[in-house]
Amino acid sequence: MTPKPLSAYFSLNRRYYRSVNLVRDIDKPDAVQGYVPTETVAGALRRILPAFSNPLAHRAWTITGVYGTGKSAFAHYLTALCADDSTDIKQEALAIAQRAFTSDSTEYRAITEHISPTGLLRVVATGQREPLSWTVASLSLYRRHVGSTR
Repeated sequence: MTPKPLSAYFSLNRRYYRSVNLVRDIDKPDAVQGYVPTETVAGALRRILPAFSNPLAHRAWTITGVYGTGKSAFAHYLTALCADDSTDIKQEALAIAQRAFTSDSTEYRAITEHISPTGLLRVVATGQREPLSWTVASLSLYRRHVGSTR
């Protein structure tokens, strides 16, 4: 009997063939498709989301991990959850949450209770060797350009 190749047993979602670019993918629903919230993600959501509606809560977090472990994918998913309810990316992120968590779970309640239906102002920046003011200025120019092409 000829052994089957490994590809006969496993397949990868198309979305994971490329890395997430937070700036480029901020409004692309297909960039969040296939995201799988892990237990680590669930724990992060339980800590981060309640702070959105508590002015006394800590609102700065550090996400660390080795290369390729999903830090940017998580940041993109969280950013998608914070979009306006009427956007395609928010609907995709909610569908993922509905599949991953029960409707009475702490995580799902945090999503629905602590994120306004109108969403949050979502701004992403990636670290580069440049002054912060340049990063903010380039984000402003990028958002203006992207907004004018839609």
